[in-house]
Amino acid sequence: MTESDEQEIQEARLANRFDIRRLIGAVFLIYGLVLTALGAFGSSHVKNKAAGLNIDLWAGIGMLVFAALMIAWALMRPVEPDPPETRGQGSGRIRRAPAT
Repeated sequence: MTESDEQEIQEARLANRFDIRRLIGAVFLIYGLVLTALGAFGSSHVKNKAAGLNIDLWAGIGMLVFAALMIAWALMRPVEPDPPETRGQGSGRIRRAPAT
């Protein structure tokens, strides 16, 4: 393993730590926990404001499910360095404008 390979692995690990999917999952996890706690332990007056539906509890549960999906997605499909044979070639999706 060369030094550039080790550097790419380190960069991929750093990119995984700050992956947007993990950050979104963490934010939804925090808000979901707060709303679920408010829905479970809040006053009955606030719980029944929305036509008898405990909206804080249901929104919190929905946020927790979404957070679990985002974090699971980030863990199942982590950012990986490009294979050595394709390095420097790019994805091929962006085309350069023709030279004029």
